[in-house]
Amino acid sequence: MKMMCFLMFVLLVQVRGDVVAQNQVVSVDMKNCSVEEFLREIKEQTGIRFMYKSEYVEAIPRFDVHAKERQVLALLDEVFAGKGIKCLYDNGVIVLTKVQQQKGPEEVVIKGVVKDEREQPLPGVTVLIKGTTIGVATDSKGEFSLTTVKQDSLTLLFSFIGMKSREVKWTGQKMLHVVLQDDSHDMEEVVVTGYQTISRRESASAISTVKAKDIMVQGVGSIDQMLQGRIPGMMVLNTSGEPSATPKIRIRGNATINGNKSPVWVVDGVILEQDVPFTASDINSEDAEYLIGNAIAGLNPQDIETITVLKDASATAIYGVKAANGVIVITTKKGVVGRPVISYNGNLTLNTRPSYKDYHRMNSQERVLFSRQLIESNMNFGRVPTGETYEAAYEQLMSKQISQAEFEQKVETLQRRNTDWFDLLFRSDVTHTHALNVSGGTEAVKYYVSAGYSNIEGAARGSDSEKFSTLAKVDVEYNEYLGFTAKIDYATTSNTGYSSVVNPFDYAYSTTRTMPAYNEDGSYYMSYRAAGSTGRDYIGYNILKELKNTGKSSKMDDFNALLALRLKLWKGLKYEGTFSWHTGNTNTRDWATAQSYKVTEIRGYEYGAYTEYDPEFSDSRLPYGGMLTQGSTRKSGYTLRNMLSYSHLFGVHDVSVSAGTEARRNEYKGVSTTGYGWVPEFGEMFSPVETSSYISTYGGNKPTNTNSFTQVASFFGIASYCYDNRYVFNANIRSDGSNKFGSDPKYRWLPTYSFAVKWIASNESFLENAKWINNLSFRGSYGIQGNIHESATPYLIVTVGDRDGVTGLPISKISKLPNPDLRWEKTKSWNAAVDFALFDGRVKGGFDIYRKNTSDLIMSKQVAASTGQNVLYYNAGKMVNKGFEGFVNLGLVNNRDWDWRFGFNFGRNVNEITLANRDDLSEATVVDQMLAGTLAVEGQPIGSMYAYRFAGINQDNGYPLFYAKNGQKVHRALRQDLELVHCGSIFPKLSGGFDTQVTFKKVLSLSLNFAYSTGSVSRLPKFYDSYTIDPLTNLSDEWLKCWKQAGDNTIYPAPYNSTDMKNYLATETGSVYDISEGISGHSDPYNLYNDCDIRVAKADFLKLKMVALSYSVPQNVLDFLHISSMLVRFQVTNLFTIADKKWKGLDPETNGANIPALPTYSFGINVSF
Repeated sequence: MKMMCFLMFVLLVQVRGDVVAQNQVVSVDMKNCSVEEFLREIKEQTGIRFMYKSEYVEAIPRFDVHAKERQVLALLDEVFAGKGIKCLYDNGVIVLTKVQQQKGPEEVVIKGVVKDEREQPLPGVTVLIKGTTIGVATDSKGEFSLTTVKQDSLTLLFSFIGMKSREVKWTGQKMLHVVLQDDSHDMEEVVVTGYQTISRRESASAISTVKAKDIMVQGVGSIDQMLQGRIPGMMVLNTSGEPSATPKIRIRGNATINGNKSPVWVVDGVILEQDVPFTASDINSEDAEYLIGNAIAGLNPQDIETITVLKDASATAIYGVKAANGVIVITTKKGVVGRPVISYNGNLTLNTRPSYKDYHRMNSQERVLFSRQLIESNMNFGRVPTGETYEAAYEQLMSKQISQAEFEQKVETLQRRNTDWFDLLFRSDVTHTHALNVSGGTEAVKYYVSAGYSNIEGAARGSDSEKFSTLAKVDVEYNEYLGFTAKIDYATTSNTGYSSVVNPFDYAYSTTRTMPAYNEDGSYYMSYRAAGSTGRDYIGYNILKELKNTGKSSKMDDFNALLALRLKLWKGLKYEGTFSWHTGNTNTRDWATAQSYKVTEIRGYEYGAYTEYDPEFSDSRLPYGGMLTQGSTRKSGYTLRNMLSYSHLFGVHDVSVSAGTEARRNEYKGVSTTGYGWVPEFGEMFSPVETSSYISTYGGNKPTNTNSFTQVASFFGIASYCYDNRYVFNANIRSDGSNKFGSDPKYRWLPTYSFAVKWIASNESFLENAKWINNLSFRGSYGIQGNIHESATPYLIVTVGDRDGVTGLPISKISKLPNPDLRWEKTKSWNAAVDFALFDGRVKGGFDIYRKNTSDLIMSKQVAASTGQNVLYYNAGKMVNKGFEGFVNLGLVNNRDWDWRFGFNFGRNVNEITLANRDDLSEATVVDQMLAGTLAVEGQPIGSMYAYRFAGINQDNGYPLFYAKNGQKVHRALRQDLELVHCGSIFPKLSGGFDTQVTFKKVLSLSLNFAYSTGSVSRLPKFYDSYTIDPLTNLSDEWLKCWKQAGDNTIYPAPYNSTDMKNYLATETGSVYDISEGISGHSDPYNLYNDCDIRVAKADFLKLKMVALSYSVPQNVLDFLHISSMLVRFQVTNLFTIADKKWKGLDPETNGANIPALPTYSFGINVSF
């Protein structure tokens, strides 16, 4: 209903643009006035402009006018009655003409049609009579009709966004046929920073812009997933192929250790906030568990016009403290002048599933053979062998439960089974997305209204994302002094997936294929393992049953409203006020029924095995029902900005300055609770049986509340100066104050500022004859930025919890320690660059070099437990980022039939931590963090990964050896006694992409897009899942190459027989290779081998991200179908990945831990009416 009302409002405003102007009411009381004085009075009251020849009115004598609240045209007809003057209203202008007489001026109608180079009609093209304001816009068929006074020389000016403007002389033709050419440079003529839209000529900043339509990937629900390999200097890491997964984005490296490393998202000039208050560690995590999405998850990609990435201090300083990691500015679409145009965009996408042929895993026959070899080598089992495994059959044979013939029959069955877990747990399904929009308007009012729907099914069964979004936007130019933009958008997104205790990809990858999923009668086949709670019973597990009885879901609702007012105060001076308000709700559920393994393990026995009369029931922690974790978070906030701007051209001096204030507030309120005894079949009821074990374990469970807010007040200034279109100077300054930082005023406010210069050498006189140089410019910038830690606070925060069991008084808990001296992280950076365009733009490119020095890094320090906290944040670190980036676009072929373009971009970043204080960490903790790549190590990049140095295989027994710090080769030791080697960083040094597009006759187009990344490392999946090999696990075919006897030349050790290696080594051998004997806390060889350097691989990759073929339907077919345009396309994504052979088919981005991005096949259609 609200949307309908808004649409009615838009249509009424549209009508006003055509009708209200001529029907405006005026009151005039004038004596002895001339025609010019009379018309000037009407213009002052209404803003209506008049066009006439002076000789028409000079002969009219002065007259009196006494009119009250009269319509404009009616009053004009009355005044000019009998004076030989006729008034015509035409698109906001009233034309005074002579009444037709035998020799008077003629009135003519000019008609025509405007098309592009592909002979497609262009709706919304502005057609103006040169030198006047008389004009119209082409309709949906590209046609126009313009009535005016016939003149000796008449020139029409045609202009349209994305096309080159053109002047055409009219000499009496009955029908003009005008063709406009594409202007590939049009997008680059302006830069949208969020605070202002300026000419690229006037900008000296490091900014990259792409059109959304040029990077659109069908079947993908969020624009951030489409940016990989598209922007130089921006790394995009897709950590999961789940439809709602959020990629990790880094612009010019990492500028913080503990703070948020992600860039700021800005939509139509307003910073967007996360749906839930993630901590910095959540956002920075490579774990794909956080599938709620980022700030733009609800934005429909089809509503986006452009994406602009701000990278250096000159571009980002205006955003203050949040922008040290870069800014991504999104501009949504808006209406265009012309009749209403209805556009529909629809896509059907076939998603593929993973397959064993893509990974080097054992089949059933290989797994049985390997198990036989283990038994023949007298190896122990990893567990009591159960189920459909070779080990279980062998145990039955040895215990004489089956005969030799029955054993051989079982083995043959196991070898043939080859259960396809990927087929059972994944799917190849069709997903669909739809977008519908209506746009149009006049010069006074333009509107854009859209609705979008997507239903994206993930590769894993039960992993889905459904989204509905709508947006309405109106731009009004009330008169030449006043205008405004109003926008509202709403999105609701529902995601479903598997519980955090279930990983379908890991299960299919790691489970033996000799085990069936179903029994012969169709019931679930159960593999048994010891119960984790009591240890008395074995409980059954089947992942298909577990997926049915566990799950996770989230639902997000977001609403945003924006009102931007534009007021021209004086020549060159204007005021811009922006107010935006947002609100949203996020609800999450993570559940497990009483029949799930998750709950059964807590209960300690199978579902229904005991009743309330049995002691096992009374001893259970959760004897009845399941468990449900629910969370609900509501966010709300606003941004209020006031800005005064002045711009003027003083001869060759182009000056522009702006100053303003901004206030921003963001608040989160929420609650999260876990309920036990959950019985969904009885209406979501909770009915726990409060046994003594339940009370001692879960009786004190209380909801967790969230109540936080951030307030920021800011002052900013922007200045730009251009001399003679050759020399440009930019400056930005901003001061932010936040409630996050210290009560000491000198730390509360942080000024950020930047300076930038640019020399447009191609406009110099000494290059004026070099016609092949279209643009050659050099620029440089310097600035200071800041960053904050979201968990920081200057105040002591105490929460009140339970009551004391003895006194009955409330118990208080220290939630945050006071930190009055905590300061902003500060980043000083400089940038130098060259931009060029040659040979009429057929060769274009740019190259930037930069350096960022960050100081006062916020680090964590362990504090005494008596303080009530484990860590305290303080300023202690320093970091350097330096690198270069660039792009080159080539127009290789451009003729009547063919157009072939090629482009590539690159970005290299080298990071180094120059100061890091870790004196409070224990030696063992330091080693653990070095192995995980989370320790800040001086002289090394952030994310540095270390590993134990592998020393080969012991030829006596096949066990792995490692170098100790003293040079000795050992198989077991304390972690801190082993030598660690630096393997590299988990973040790439070089990343980018390249693409090419071939177009035939502007109708058929083929495009390819690649992304690459080099210079990072990642740890391979574990070679050993445990100290012995579990009969129920599947294994890499690497195990077929493991050590079997002395002399085997291999890097793969023999399987282990026990956790205590000494029991299987000669005494003298044990003393030689075990330097931790008698000391607790040692690491065993299977753990050391998983963390050694040969189990680290390069994470470099080259991916064919997209192949797209599109076809534009010819005009004669469109005319038959009564539509204005139609484009059909076929697209394939994620076709192949080239990576280090160590990965054996796994995607280095997901590291084997999550579902990779799989190939998809899409068919789409785009139709306009």
